[in-house]
Amino acid sequence: MKRILLSAFACDPTQGSESSVGWNWAIGLAEKGFEVHCLTREISRAGISTEILPRNLIVHYVSLPFRMEKLYSATEYTIYVYYILWQWKAYRTAARLHKNSAFDITHHVSWGSLQMGSFMYKLKIPFIFGPAGGGQTAPAAFKKYFGAAWAIEENRDRVSRLLLRFNPACRSMLEKATAVLASNVDTARIAEAKGGSNISLALDAGLPRWFFPETNVTKLPQADTLKLLWIGRFMPRKGTLLLLDIMKALNEYPGITLTVVGDGPTRDEFLDTVKKYELEDTVHWNGRVPWGEVRGYYADHDVFLFTSLRDSCPMQVVEAMAFGMPVVTLDLHGQGVIVDVDRGFKCSCNTPDVAIESLKSAIIDLYNNPVLFERLRAGAVKFAANQVWDKKIDSIVDQFYP
Repeated sequence: MKRILLSAFACDPTQGSESSVGWNWAIGLAEKGFEVHCLTREISRAGISTEILPRNLIVHYVSLPFRMEKLYSATEYTIYVYYILWQWKAYRTAARLHKNSAFDITHHVSWGSLQMGSFMYKLKIPFIFGPAGGGQTAPAAFKKYFGAAWAIEENRDRVSRLLLRFNPACRSMLEKATAVLASNVDTARIAEAKGGSNISLALDAGLPRWFFPETNVTKLPQADTLKLLWIGRFMPRKGTLLLLDIMKALNEYPGITLTVVGDGPTRDEFLDTVKKYELEDTVHWNGRVPWGEVRGYYADHDVFLFTSLRDSCPMQVVEAMAFGMPVVTLDLHGQGVIVDVDRGFKCSCNTPDVAIESLKSAIIDLYNNPVLFERLRAGAVKFAANQVWDKKIDSIVDQFYP
């Protein structure tokens, strides 16, 4: 039985997003028969304790000393310091464990951020990094949707460039990794430019089998209606105000409605703009719901609208496809890899005006053409069926594990 050292900063079966990625890798590798030693944060203990772990999955909880855990949430910049310090502590823990367990492979899966990297390559055994993003940047043409937060976005890009240049967990890791798996083309290009030589594309979004609907999806919108759905966190880069500009452009189609699920810092601005645009009859905000409950929203709606202006490899897009939802999105980053003409529309984003018109046209095409809707629905279901975690893990293990 091969021993795997899994670096999963975020790993929690009760959460979605990055935490879900870490957990599914941990349990998935154990189910393949590997002896898995998973390094994760102490904060994950409560969620993991809700599961009965197989004997071949051993979780090691790592935390920083001297109240340094507070760095994680102190400011938007100290989180970078915290993460790098945590990664170093995790590596030191791994090195100590390696003396006793003699790991065969080490694999970093979370966070999936190229510029933040990993120190696990220092164990000097086969090392897999990713799938990871981090190379994507928001298009400057859309900065009006960020408002004052555009300065924060620019600072993020500056910090990313500095980390790519000076962070040893990134720079040396790229040179020494057995394989670097990038979740989008933007990240793959940067990894290659910074010295990586074994780079492959691999989506980091995956689904557990239980997430899929119990019966075959047979969606078909009622005549003169189209129920759009948007799910995500309310923050500038998610394009929630762009979302409302699209709905404003669709105002002459009262049968096209939008349900918005989520919450966050830009909620009040979003709700104020709904009133300003007089969209109360067509845009319905439902707040934040637990991850397990979003399945009901996917089941009850027709088309998934995704407006993020910077996203690595969005999980919601694959989740929506599992429920037979064609996706309408921008031709950017991870969603530009996931969506194609067989399962949705990825629309031009040269300027906001071009994007709004392109997204509007795609939605109207689905509204008017049930044959097109059915073809894209079937394509979405077929794609999602290949994104289940056991298939994804099998593929990466077969290709990249020695």
